[in-house]
Amino acid sequence: MSSMKNLLLLLGMFFLSSTVFAQSRTWVKSRIAKTLVESHQVLSSNKKIKDGEAFIMNNGNQELARGKYKQGAKDSIWNFYSMSGNLIQVYDYTNSKLLYNITDDQTIVHERVEIDTTGFIKPKIIVSKKIGGINLGFYLLFNEKLLPLEAKQQKDDVLMEYVFSISETGKLEGFSIDYSSVFYNAENKQSINNLPADAYEFTPASINGKPVKSKLVYQVVLNIAQARDRGTYNIPTQNN
Repeated sequence: MSSMKNLLLLLGMFFLSSTVFAQSRTWVKSRIAKTLVESHQVLSSNKKIKDGEAFIMNNGNQELARGKYKQGAKDSIWNFYSMSGNLIQVYDYTNSKLLYNITDDQTIVHERVEIDTTGFIKPKIIVSKKIGGINLGFYLLFNEKLLPLEAKQQKDDVLMEYVFSISETGKLEGFSIDYSSVFYNAENKQSINNLPADAYEFTPASINGKPVKSKLVYQVVLNIAQARDRGTYNIPTQNN
């Protein structure tokens, strides 16, 4: 009989501790970019600390990322998705390792990587990657209200490029937004001090197993004429 009482006592303590644990967190939403909202758990004792499950949705109600935080930092495995919900990347934040990555064929954003291979013969190159994918990376930074007036006034499509200079360890060293069209070309240096943390998480490039500096470029064609016809400039588009 005493063993039964002990078992019931242990079960009671288990359910109590589980209830307390569940109540120690609460869900909140925060806008992390113009078109992105993150829902995440925070500690009830300190709602400024992300701790627990999290996911990111865009304005089209499409989930682009899912994972969890531990004491304010991304932890364990995060999954990243295309606009159609296909898994495009898996990153292990605990071990700082890219586990899976495929091309996102749903995004209007194209990418290219520039690496100096001078002095190498038949180099084995591993290019730098945006953790989370280029679509999420672009929309973490894009704000149509910040487009230069000169770009909006063009009659032809404008190629907009986000150029990231990345160190040997994957850290962002510099960032510019460049525009080019028939009659308008400009390079606009950007400050890296106040960027959203998610926007500058990269894996480093390497040549023959040695980490090297690189440049990662997002490319988006702005169909200015189409935007002007709608009386707005708020959607980056490109011709199919």
